[in-house]
Amino acid sequence: MKLMQWAYTRKYQVKALFDDFPETVFLFRRIGDYYFLYSSRGGEYGMLPERRDYTAMEELVNEELGTLNHYQNRRSARGLDVS
Repeated sequence: MKLMQWAYTRKYQVKALFDDFPETVFLFRRIGDYYFLYSSRGGEYGMLPERRDYTAMEELVNEELGTLNHYQNRRSARGLDVS
């Protein structure tokens, strides 16, 4: 999967297009020091993304914006158990 195009939208948001889902616009929001997938529009009749696709998209966007290190070190990725 490749990041075809991205642009800043509102405050703390980025919209992006990917080659595997060209009809769908994905919206990412900033939380802390990284971006996560918030919503998508379009592509109702095409192939639907799976969780592994979402993860790949988040990694590509964070890499492009220079926040990949923060994304990889987030609490949920570290596998911490909250008791």
